[in-house]
Parts: sequence; C-alpha cells; structure tokens
Amino acid sequence: MYFPPNVTSLIQPCDQGILRSMKSKYKNTFLNSMLAAVNGGVVVGGFQKEFNMKNAIYAIANAWNTVTKTQSCMPGTTSGL
Repeated sequence: MYFPPNVTSLIQPCDQGILRSMKSKYKNTFLNSMLAAVNGGVVVGGFQKEFNMKNAIYAIANAWNTVTKTQSCMPGTTSGL
C-alpha cells in the first residue's frame, strides 16, 4: 500500500494515539500485577525478579488487543484522510 506524498504528518497523530493507549494499558496491567503480588505477601523486589520477559510479552499482547478503533487517534486530532 502506498500513500500519496506529504500525508505522513496527517497520519502520525493516529500512530501516537495508538501507542499512547497501548502503553497506558500495559502500565496498568503491570501495576495491577505488582499490586496483586504485594497484596499476596510478595515484596516488590521479589515481584520484579519473578516478572520475566514472557510475562511482559503477554502483557504487551493483551494491551495491544484491547486498543479499540476509537482510541486510534489522539484526542483533538483527525487523520484528515
């Protein structure tokens, strides 16, 4: 798929909105996991040792799957296409 010249600046706000939404959802998942572990009696340092790459990838995939079309552009911007 090819875009006409000079449309990147029109699309970028949407990309930024998608990434911002995904990062927010990932951070929420990570912090909820940490709070659940701390409430279960695990110290924060222990949780950080137990939270491995596999857990991070699953959390990122879960965050990505929860991003909706309505969250695709940053508030106050439109794609202009």
